[in-house]
Amino acid sequence: MRKKIVLDRGNVAKIAKVMNCTPEMVSKSINFKKNSLLARKIRFVAIKHFGGVEVGE
Repeated sequence: MRKKIVLDRGNVAKIAKVMNCTPEMVSKSINFKKNSLLARKIRFVAIKHFGGVEVGE
């Protein structure tokens, strides 16, 4: 199974607003389809501030 970060419903939109990006970018970031600097910051914020849990490999 691929790595991803699991979040509660509605947190993707909140992270997008906080990080000043689109919900699509947040989705690609938490599903590890992007690995840019912004994507790494989004994953950090998702885990530390929004209770995300990394699952997979």
